[in-house]
Amino acid sequence: MLLKYPLAMLFSTLCISSVYANEVKPEPYPACPDTPVPVGKEDYQPSNLSLQGLTGLYINLDDVINSAKPKNVKLQADLKDAVVKRLEKAGMRLLSKEALEKTPGQPEMSMFPSYPKHLGPFKPGEPRIEYNAQCCTAGIWTSFTQGGSTLRHPLLNHKLATWGEGHNTTDCSDTGKWLSEVVLKTVDNFIAAKQKADKDYQEWQKKSAKTPAKPKADTPPASTDKPKKDTPPVSDKPATDTPPVASTDKPVELRETTDAEALACDTAILLYAEIFPTAAASISDTKGGILEKIADNMKACPQYRYRIETHADQRSSHEYNDVLSARRAVAIRNYLVDNGVDEEQFDLRFYGKRKPLVEGDNETAWAANRRVMITPIKPK
Repeated sequence: MLLKYPLAMLFSTLCISSVYANEVKPEPYPACPDTPVPVGKEDYQPSNLSLQGLTGLYINLDDVINSAKPKNVKLQADLKDAVVKRLEKAGMRLLSKEALEKTPGQPEMSMFPSYPKHLGPFKPGEPRIEYNAQCCTAGIWTSFTQGGSTLRHPLLNHKLATWGEGHNTTDCSDTGKWLSEVVLKTVDNFIAAKQKADKDYQEWQKKSAKTPAKPKADTPPASTDKPKKDTPPVSDKPATDTPPVASTDKPVELRETTDAEALACDTAILLYAEIFPTAAASISDTKGGILEKIADNMKACPQYRYRIETHADQRSSHEYNDVLSARRAVAIRNYLVDNGVDEEQFDLRFYGKRKPLVEGDNETAWAANRRVMITPIKPK
């Protein structure tokens, strides 16, 4: 028998793990914003899309294998290898516990087998339970969890169950064979659900791009070392035959508060990551004045929308830089909203280290590549 639970949890972005590659650790998560999205105004993506872009996961296969030994249940000898091959064929890898701790979202599949009572083990003096073919059950429940942040509090991170299923049987004639087959079947079903999410995500984006909606909480690119085509976030404006276009004027570089005086509405702005402490997504106290001036300018230009693009330098992994640039984009947006800018004026995009301006492995190249672009979207 197969049991599945409905995916009732809806969330929009994968979060970062508490441990990072290369021993780079961020500051503690900032507090939740003071102006949450009103109830009824949220725009979450369908929950089944939470599996989209997954490239690896941890499965507690060793626990399953070890649980069978004291009950003398013989599982398929190459069970773990068979799971690895299935995942690799689907473009995913089986993470170790150590790799899980350094993976954004910490995707984890936990399997909980239950065995027939007559298999024991029995404590000293405890009466044995005799095998009864008419009254014997075995089962296994599987739950997949990953980190997520809700739209209302995008910097408050949660661990959410986003997929799961259960199997049971009343045929205990060969529990080891049944359990091995069900483990592989569960992995196959998960892969099918992930592949469907990849396909549905593309359709959802196309549909969302044509539907007026509030801006959704932005999702960093999938955890992969291969650059992917960047797709625009959902627009909060109705689609038109002639959509607004971004300004192509050469950006004005801002490094100090005085550089932000009297900017024209259609001025593109280039900022550098000094507005953030190293490896952090909280606005630097010494550089916040620049964003305050930018906020004043945006409030004077309500007819414009602004695309905020965040980039990281080449150090650390794609996964780490993707998440860091995503958090920084959200932090800038929240800072500007807190200073009076309409939250509907923003279009957030984050590229990690995928679009370097300068090639090189030195301080000069790193400084040039860790940047923030704010581009005005010209009104129709």
